[in-house]
Amino acid sequence: MNVDIWTRDARTLATDAVAVFVFEEETPASPELTPFDAALPGLLPTVFGMEMRGKVGDIVTLHATSGLEAKRLILVGAGAREKFDYRALRQRSAQVARVAAKKGVTSLGIVLRDHLDPMLAAAAITDGVITGLYDPALYRKPKEDTTTITSLTLCLTPAMSAAEATVRQGVDRGITLAEAVNFARTLAQEPGNKLTPAEMARRAQAMAEREGLECTIFGRDRMAEMGMGALLAVGQGSAQEPQLIRLSYRPAGTNGDQGPRLAVVGKGITFDTGGICLKPRDAMWEMKYDMSGGAAVIGAMQAIARLKPPMAVDGYVAAAENMPSSTSYKPGDVLHSYDGKTIEVIDTDAEGRLVLCDALAYARKDGGATHILDLATLTGAVMVALGQERAGLMGTDSAFIESVKQAAAAAGEKVWPLPLDEEYGELMKSDIADIKNLGNRYAGSITAAWFLREFVEDVPWVHLDIAGVAWLDSDKPDMAKGPTGFGVRTVVQLAEQMAAAQVN
Repeated sequence: MNVDIWTRDARTLATDAVAVFVFEEETPASPELTPFDAALPGLLPTVFGMEMRGKVGDIVTLHATSGLEAKRLILVGAGAREKFDYRALRQRSAQVARVAAKKGVTSLGIVLRDHLDPMLAAAAITDGVITGLYDPALYRKPKEDTTTITSLTLCLTPAMSAAEATVRQGVDRGITLAEAVNFARTLAQEPGNKLTPAEMARRAQAMAEREGLECTIFGRDRMAEMGMGALLAVGQGSAQEPQLIRLSYRPAGTNGDQGPRLAVVGKGITFDTGGICLKPRDAMWEMKYDMSGGAAVIGAMQAIARLKPPMAVDGYVAAAENMPSSTSYKPGDVLHSYDGKTIEVIDTDAEGRLVLCDALAYARKDGGATHILDLATLTGAVMVALGQERAGLMGTDSAFIESVKQAAAAAGEKVWPLPLDEEYGELMKSDIADIKNLGNRYAGSITAAWFLREFVEDVPWVHLDIAGVAWLDSDKPDMAKGPTGFGVRTVVQLAEQMAAAQVN
């Protein structure tokens, strides 16, 4: 998409449509709307208080016959001004882009509002428009008359005229984030017969070569030599070979040995049948998205490579396919993990924690991580607790937990902390091994996190259970149904946040 900046009067922008955000308390006489009211005499008052009340979700399209160079003026309800943050701006920008595209608009202008930082606002708008227009129909033949928005123009208010350079920086950042999110969404949308563990590794490697990252891929034989018995067990029932993917970013002129090193670990189950403990048929097809945590890691590493924070970051994806067969691992089996701990298998459908534990231990022991964040569609229990609005957050270090919470808030991705008290560990004790992979029916997302905790030891660690937020069951005003790319923005924000703290 081509993104331009307009520093003159927005009424003089020749485009298919110009969009203006409207707050609940505003009227056509409000300073930000007066120029458009003057350009379209008598038109705005006919819709205010009726179709347009400034509430989130309100959208009114006015066709301009004169007074505007644009063919249409789109009024977008933005809610209360005090609640209109960058997340809301991104969502409303995505919403208007989706509405406009359905009307055949190919060029869109959006007017920035003065009360927000110009650079961050530009990033949010650009990010929102690009992610809002994402089409998840990867294999559907496009209709001949299908059009989409190919040109976006950000219209600066007079008060922002001196900020053109910083707005351009925001645009570039927005493009980088949106492309990373959409990359993760594409990976998650791919069906299991297309995106096998090996194919996921191939796409990660292609991205690394393109973006200048180092990529190391461990296959079955190498992982067997290393003793990654937990990850290998999950994949042993499938004809598709499991993979451990490592993506490494190092700031220019350094080897990353000094200062903090962030490891981001993602669950990459490219298809999850549940294994011997077979899932029900209903909605099993959705289990192609059980690698959304790994997809978020790969997408985030692409963005980090482009944004270049001055801190070392490693991304790990534990990729496998969990299938039932004569070679599958079974309930009652005892596995030997890379960490050296033994694991009693209670449920083969609690496989995500098994692939993650070996990757977490590797990041800690061999990767030199000083901080570890993992992302996984780990439990249905987190959806029972938090629904589809927030990811569950658990961890071992209060300062690092707070850093991740701040990063998620700044990135506009909602999380909610859950406890990880010592008592929960009692539920994971095994009669035959060091730990078992499933507790009882209670606190499922917490006991799953407790299992992972055993493999990070004293390294500050945070776990994000993204099972409820990685996928949309239906279209939203700002996003198409399907994968969301949740986590990409949080990881990028966390890396930049940690790098800034190191520099300061």
